[in-house]
Amino acid sequence: MKRLCDWMEKAMYVAGMAAVAIFFTCTVVQVCSRMFGFQASFTEEVANTALAWCCFIGAAPMVRSNEHFKFTAFTEKMKGKVFFIDQMACLVLVFLFNAIVGYYGILLVKQFSTWRMTSVPVSKGWCWLCVPLFGITAAVFTLENIVEYIKNPQSRQVVNAVEEAMKEADV
Repeated sequence: MKRLCDWMEKAMYVAGMAAVAIFFTCTVVQVCSRMFGFQASFTEEVANTALAWCCFIGAAPMVRSNEHFKFTAFTEKMKGKVFFIDQMACLVLVFLFNAIVGYYGILLVKQFSTWRMTSVPVSKGWCWLCVPLFGITAAVFTLENIVEYIKNPQSRQVVNAVEEAMKEADV
């Protein structure tokens, strides 16, 4: 499972970096078109789509490395079984959320598959494909995290980001 997740993470990074490059390029072309007075109407739709891909595709690897949004105020005070149960409950909730996003993302892509972008002859289904890709890959990453946590409960330690930054600054 680790090898599959490693491969998926690399693919997500490559897709995310490509989306950032497309977004940046379209934004530059859009600015230049306004400055120099030439028509580039496609850049707005492509840039918006690329931004959505950046956000969704970039979020999945964050789920794998446990760098997604989280509250640690209560978790920092927990120890032992309470901490284990809390972390397991969080992992299960994240898995359920990602599975729901994956399922409804597939429905979203199906719904928009017959729609077309106004300035580019591309199906809007391709534009929204990032949603189920995020949901499915993040769910797989969360399953990997659950298995790892069951095998090694010490793998999920709560780290105070401010204290970590201060330690790194002293080094």
